[in-house]
Amino acid sequence: MSCLAGTFLFFGVLFLGATSIAGADAGQEALEQAIESFTARQKMTTLLPELNASVAIEVQDLLLMKLAPDYGGVAGFLCELAGDGQTVVAPVLENMFTSSGATLYGAMGSEQSAQLGWLLRVRGGAVGGVGPAPSIHGYFSELIPAVLVRDRLLREEQQDLWAALTVVNAGARYLVLGAPWPISEAGGVGFLSSPMEAGLADRGGEILTNGYGLLRNREPLSAVTELQELLAARGRTLRAGDLVSLGSVGSAVVLEGVGRLTARFSTVLGERRIVFALRPPGSG
Repeated sequence: MSCLAGTFLFFGVLFLGATSIAGADAGQEALEQAIESFTARQKMTTLLPELNASVAIEVQDLLLMKLAPDYGGVAGFLCELAGDGQTVVAPVLENMFTSSGATLYGAMGSEQSAQLGWLLRVRGGAVGGVGPAPSIHGYFSELIPAVLVRDRLLREEQQDLWAALTVVNAGARYLVLGAPWPISEAGGVGFLSSPMEAGLADRGGEILTNGYGLLRNREPLSAVTELQELLAARGRTLRAGDLVSLGSVGSAVVLEGVGRLTARFSTVLGERRIVFALRPPGSG
């Protein structure tokens, strides 16, 4: 047995020992399903068992541990609202990031979806314990346009459920980043509260999805505080340099077929463009 496998087994035993017998059985089943589905990029053939919040989070942590040799350590967090209104926190790993011009590869056994977003980079010196940020400009140093590409690993009945989304880490696979805008600590022109627009188009120019604003109707500082509290409950904290998505922009769209896609982002400071291609699995 390799050192990694032994370590993973050790933490799996701790995980099973920390839950009830029934919860352990359900958690182990969910963990095996999540690892198999995420690794093979295959939609699950059966529904995940029902899990309480603590077990779902532990399964997510063990999945990330399994992915770490290939995907690296945690480099930030994605937040999204599940169908029941709860916030799903999906850690994103170092090797999930790429840049404009990238060629991505589809999955053999699951659909892919794309969603637009704005990533914020945590400013050095802004980290620490749970508490309200002094200002959105005081907490973040960069605004980065991004496209999130995820694998749709869950059965249709569970695609919008908090526990299921947590177990598969929201299916996050790639984050394609554009060139950032710096954020003045003093607030500068206050462009984060100014009009912002993002849109994704296919090769023929047809708009697939679009959206406006930084966080739809959410207030950014309250979203930061909520994320801090959710991370603190897991024994985590935001670190300087972390990339954070406090919410998506526009609706997710299933990427049918393959080809070139272009995302355009606009703020009062100018425009950015992200171009990437989605290719069939194994075509590289």
